[in-house]
Amino acid sequence: MKVSEIMTKEVASVSEDTKARVALDIMLRLNIRRLLVRNGKLTGILTIRDIVYDGNLERKVGELASRDLQFVMPTASLKEACMIITSQALGSLIVGNGNDVEGIVTERDLLRYCKSPPSNVGDIMNIEPVIANRDATLKEVLEFMKKKWVRHAIVIEDSLPVGIVSVRDIARALLSKGLDVKVGGFMSLSPFKVTPDSTVETARRIMVEHNIGFLPVVDPRTLLGSVSERELIAAMSV
Repeated sequence: MKVSEIMTKEVASVSEDTKARVALDIMLRLNIRRLLVRNGKLTGILTIRDIVYDGNLERKVGELASRDLQFVMPTASLKEACMIITSQALGSLIVGNGNDVEGIVTERDLLRYCKSPPSNVGDIMNIEPVIANRDATLKEVLEFMKKKWVRHAIVIEDSLPVGIVSVRDIARALLSKGLDVKVGGFMSLSPFKVTPDSTVETARRIMVEHNIGFLPVVDPRTLLGSVSERELIAAMSV
């Protein structure tokens, strides 16, 4: 398959003068993680993580957006797109020739259509995920997430996961109550889980079917690590 067959053609955008608060509200309402930024022409790309990590909702998005725009041709194969995303540590690629934008392709898009390698989760998992307890504040958890440049933290009780906190969850709090609130009120409950012996294809299917990008890795007694769509895309690019 080619990138043009799976890309999103209608890409939401905002002007450079848009306040971060407005941009964040747009992303949450549309259930997307990024916006193109324009000043007449395309000037940058802004992610939900850019806003949450900065924390100042009154800043203009032109001050927060990345100017390093990575393009992929619509005729590129899905494996080529996986390789570019992995090598550049990106979450998406703009589809076009470097001037004209035809669409966007994301990690989630590639996850839906790329072929999984014949390997297990234990071969690719992250053994040092960010963990937290229910009584930690979102502000505290966010600091650890920023240090590791990740989008998720695992909430544990008795050594096992009971919830997940994502950048999106923190964004919702940032818009409403601020970050001096406890994790337990904003985390996603009863997370889906895999084991080290689960196949990469099993993890991929769970993520695709439930539209998620992160899974705790466990055994019957304890949390062992995590696997994200980023690790899966990296495995698919080999």
